[in-house]
Amino acid sequence: MKTRMLTVRLFSILLVAALLIQGCASATPAPPAPPAAPTAAPAAPAAATKAPAAPPAAVVAGPILKDKPVEAGERPVQIKVGEGTVTKFQEAPELAEKVAKGQLPPVEKRLPANPLVIKPEEAIGKYGGTLRMAVVGQNTLTNEVNNWWLTESLTNPSPQDATKFIPNVAESWEWSDGHKVLTMKLRKGIKWSDGQPFTAGDVNFWWQDVVLNKELTPSPSTLLTRGGKLAEFKQIDDFTIQFSFAEPYALFTTYLGSWGFPRGAPTSYPKHYLSQFHTKHGEKAKIEAGMKEGGFQNWPDFFAQKASNNNPERPTIGAWIPTARPPNAVEVHVRNPYYWKVDTAGNQLPYIGEIRSTRTADTEAALLKTIAGELDFSRMGGTVNLPVLSDNKQKGNYRFAYADWMPNSFGNIMFNFSTKDPVKNKLYNTKEFRQALSVAINREEIIKLIYKGGVFASQVAPMRGAPYHGESDLFQSWTKFNPDQANQMLDKIGLTAKDKDGFRLGPDGKELLLIISATTAWPAETPQLMDLVKGYWAKIGIKATVAPEAGALWGTRHNAGEHDVSARGAHFGGGPVHPTLNSNTFALSGWQWAPEWALWLDTGGKQGNEPPAEVKRIREILNQILGEPDEAKRNALMQEVFKIHMDQLWSIGLVVDDPKFGQLTTVHNRLRNVVTWSISGEWWPMIPQQWFIND
Repeated sequence: MKTRMLTVRLFSILLVAALLIQGCASATPAPPAPPAAPTAAPAAPAAATKAPAAPPAAVVAGPILKDKPVEAGERPVQIKVGEGTVTKFQEAPELAEKVAKGQLPPVEKRLPANPLVIKPEEAIGKYGGTLRMAVVGQNTLTNEVNNWWLTESLTNPSPQDATKFIPNVAESWEWSDGHKVLTMKLRKGIKWSDGQPFTAGDVNFWWQDVVLNKELTPSPSTLLTRGGKLAEFKQIDDFTIQFSFAEPYALFTTYLGSWGFPRGAPTSYPKHYLSQFHTKHGEKAKIEAGMKEGGFQNWPDFFAQKASNNNPERPTIGAWIPTARPPNAVEVHVRNPYYWKVDTAGNQLPYIGEIRSTRTADTEAALLKTIAGELDFSRMGGTVNLPVLSDNKQKGNYRFAYADWMPNSFGNIMFNFSTKDPVKNKLYNTKEFRQALSVAINREEIIKLIYKGGVFASQVAPMRGAPYHGESDLFQSWTKFNPDQANQMLDKIGLTAKDKDGFRLGPDGKELLLIISATTAWPAETPQLMDLVKGYWAKIGIKATVAPEAGALWGTRHNAGEHDVSARGAHFGGGPVHPTLNSNTFALSGWQWAPEWALWLDTGGKQGNEPPAEVKRIREILNQILGEPDEAKRNALMQEVFKIHMDQLWSIGLVVDDPKFGQLTTVHNRLRNVVTWSISGEWWPMIPQQWFIND
């Protein structure tokens, strides 16, 4: 029995290794080099695509596919957005029935004048079926549907290239006055899910009554400001809006479609619905009664709940509508009859009429449902689950799909640059000390002992491939294991005196002890990693101890500057998260490396501690990037930032993961039109609305 168990374990390890080697050997296909950023986004092509004659309403959109779906990474993305125009339209059979009964307007009346045309990934799909998903955890968490797929932003990343942004709700846009004034034309005729028109008035409501309302937005996001001044917003007409900035802001159109704020904000506030809950427009007695009924103590929380994607009563311009507010045992989303995208044959999307997300107790329960073939789309990625997922692919009738993301840096080591200890303050602010500690770490041994593969020795790095090249030698700086070099560097900066046990003394002749506070939250193995680091540092005479801390406590103490040395996961950006949105890359508020330095920069020196010149230079580069319209010049400036980080090494990285395994997704073989390689772990730019159930 013991021999058999060892054999099974060995087989699993070899399987993981084989898959990882296969994944690493096939290099990530680099997206095509992006052109210089245009000053105007093109409107949809004028040439009309010849549409087939409309079939009877009861006929499904497409035939059942007989071929086997291809595996992860085997097919370049085929989706095309804005693929011509169509003039004749079809709809789902259940919607056609409502039209016949007079319960809905005809499909032509529900679509905009120029619906966004989508060329599907594989084929014209068929209507109907239920997409089966899971929500992990017995709380208010929701799945991708609410969090990502219901949001329709003004701009969107291209499915082929996460660095290129294309029209979505905004049909076109144009910059003027040296990229200080952005004028956007909205897609005329989009409707909310209750049939009311979506217009510039809704975006104006968001700006005037949410962004400028001090109770709802005490401090507007810096992403809406330039030169320290909040943008000016103007509604030109029913379908034209304008943002004006104090300084050039060419990157703003990217931010309008990027991960996080302000992606969904301008298009998520239906004025006709939310006005009744707003103190400026609604009846006071009605608002107070609603707050009392919902148990809300203050109006901003009440309004936020009404404006949330989790509110089934709030109209949406997304493809599906939630039927209940979480948490509930099964979250159900149903087709939006007013959704404004169609396929190249004129079929109104989405194909799938219902999404049912079953709440599971934990990730293990979701994993069991996945391998049993009970889920159509499940993000159970990571090398930990890879052996069991691989073993059960045939039984569960599913395939893998890759997804990109900015690489996770595990066990990232940070120093308290503002420590009150004068000896440590000087050492921690000496880059040669940090560099010496880095080359003393045996990263290849860490990979073998902790990860068994799936990660790479690296400093914190951005996404691989163009335009950031996180795989380049630059991010291998100070990662080659060389204890002799580490000893020489420590000797050179004066740490030559040692105690009776061989540990180096501080410049003051006293004990030098580094206390590493290691989070147990992300990643959970951080204390194990730091125990290994402690051993490597001991071999070069640096004494350290490891103090594990729960995630919430770690965050509180770290932000308060109470840590000596600390360790946690980290990011540098990439993909749908532009590096300028990443606090660590640009020393923004929340910068893990040095919160006190970021605070000084944010407050103009009124708070925090003054950072070194290299940190100030990073902020100068940020200002240049935000206003630079030329993509190539922006990317060159980004590389300058990364070079500064790799030279200064304000934090020490150990390993980064391979996103295509960390973001690995299982897709049931009955679900089609799913790309084999998503540009985003959240999958929203890959147009789930054109997925269909192939039964």
